[in-house]
Amino acid sequence: MFLKGTTMTNPINTTMKVDTKAVYESAGAYTKSVLRNDKDTLKMLDVLIAAGVPETHLISPIQGPNKHSSTSTPEWFNGLKGAIESQYPKEVHALMAMSSKAAGNTYVGAANRTTWMKKANSIIGGMRTAYINRLKRQGDIESGKGPKARSKTPEDKFQRCLKDAIGHVQKAETFTSRIDLDVMIRQLGEMIKATG
Repeated sequence: MFLKGTTMTNPINTTMKVDTKAVYESAGAYTKSVLRNDKDTLKMLDVLIAAGVPETHLISPIQGPNKHSSTSTPEWFNGLKGAIESQYPKEVHALMAMSSKAAGNTYVGAANRTTWMKKANSIIGGMRTAYINRLKRQGDIESGKGPKARSKTPEDKFQRCLKDAIGHVQKAETFTSRIDLDVMIRQLGEMIKATG
């Protein structure tokens, strides 16, 4: 990849001045923000688990393709959105209170009115994804699958690949082979048994 104005035959001056101190300070501040965010995420997940909130409560019962899967009430979900939106700056609240026509393409920070209006749902979606992943990890650890998943034997990995291959063959609409597909699947199954 080349910077603007450079080609293979016309390189730019690679001794350009970079404000290293500013870059390092910015990287440090960004890292603090990421670490604080990780800590806040863990706290939020602990609260959801302790409160017994099902992950389906983090699906909007009001709109969206999965609204039928939601277990929350519109009041509960709107309360969660309200808690999120209460953290927005006052300029964002003013922008959201405008009609879309009046707001036009006005930006507060890096987002316009449309983006801010959808942001709470996006945050809740991210919370749900993190919550589901946490519950899966917790279930794997409790069932004894967690640590072992990282130390699979070559035989386990080989068997998984063969099982995946069988699945791909069976699900394919067309699959060209010089071997009859039933014979191929049977032989792959025998290889799985032989390594297990």
